[in-house]
Amino acid sequence: MAVEIDQATTIEVVGDGGSAGRAAATRLRRLAPWLVLGFLLVAVVLVGFFGRSGQDGVALSPANPAPAGAMALAEVLRGQGVEVIQVESLEAAAASSSAGASTLLLHDPDSWLNSDQLSALDGVADRLVLVEPNTLILGELAPSIRQAGLIPASEDTPLPADCGVEDAAAAGSISPGGFAYRADLICFPPATAQGGPPSGSYAATAGQEVVALGHGSIISNETIDQEGNAALALRTLGSSPVLIWYQPTAADLALTDTPVDPLNLLPDWVNLVMLWLLGTGLLAAVWRGRRLGPLAEEPLPVVVRAAETAEGRARLYQDSGSIDRAAANLRAATLIRLAARLRLPATSSVTEVVAAAARHSPRSPADLDQLLRTERPASDTQLVRWSQDLDALEKEIDAR
Repeated sequence: MAVEIDQATTIEVVGDGGSAGRAAATRLRRLAPWLVLGFLLVAVVLVGFFGRSGQDGVALSPANPAPAGAMALAEVLRGQGVEVIQVESLEAAAASSSAGASTLLLHDPDSWLNSDQLSALDGVADRLVLVEPNTLILGELAPSIRQAGLIPASEDTPLPADCGVEDAAAAGSISPGGFAYRADLICFPPATAQGGPPSGSYAATAGQEVVALGHGSIISNETIDQEGNAALALRTLGSSPVLIWYQPTAADLALTDTPVDPLNLLPDWVNLVMLWLLGTGLLAAVWRGRRLGPLAEEPLPVVVRAAETAEGRARLYQDSGSIDRAAANLRAATLIRLAARLRLPATSSVTEVVAAAARHSPRSPADLDQLLRTERPASDTQLVRWSQDLDALEKEIDAR
């Protein structure tokens, strides 16, 4: 039972043997809504994790249905009879050369592949489509295509094809943004280009064996339906019966050196020292272990009476000089018992207990308020006298 006390006081309550169980049950009831909420949250996370059905969150991934993914384009290509194969390693991409006529899409914005790995992709497919390639990728797979800066995505007007490439002409225009390139064939030049060699968002070699798409977002689910993005993507990636979709990850990082065994870095004498320490430890265990006898169990039945517990606690308070703490415990216990005897709710305040006690005691409300609320014993003698007054008050209430 809790009783409100006006002044902040730390109170320790010592109950009977069943108080711990009741407290645990109360805490369990309070935590029940949070436990249910946590269970539901875990269930939702598990359902979301196991119910993705092969979906991922990689940008421009053919298995990503989010706005940044490219699942819409992949599904349309499959509907047109193109076999879309998503590979997850360099070995799988290189092995796909046996698939016959094919197109390889490479999207490596984080530059996971080095020069040797990029060279392994040369000649893998009949056509190579590079999405937002950097200088390293172009140098290894398309030396005739060069970077030419950025195209602001804030341009108000779409980029017109302005070239004779059939795929680009069929698209008409695409969304602005991304990178610009210079090559033998360029399309979709930026409107802000001023002087210098021409550049465009679409660049290709003379035979269109390698195509660079400077704006990867045109194949994303979010913008595939804008301008001529879909037409350009479908014609560029759907020219072969097989499309190999490769997006390198950290798993494709090449190891430059053989990992060093840490044991090889230790001097030769370390092994001898370790063996010596192991033998010494075993000998010490045998030496000390023989000195110890077998463990023996000795039953020690002890019954501690409640009165002895209370007396021991009182002596601890007396030895430590914790008069305030002892007084707080006495005050709280008296208020709890008075509230129960006066049939007051467990949430009753000290003022309510004082008012109810005044109706069943010859003492005035002011005296009761002084006794139950404001009096603070300052010595052991005052504490004993005050506790006797509290006991007398309880007896007065019982007598009525």
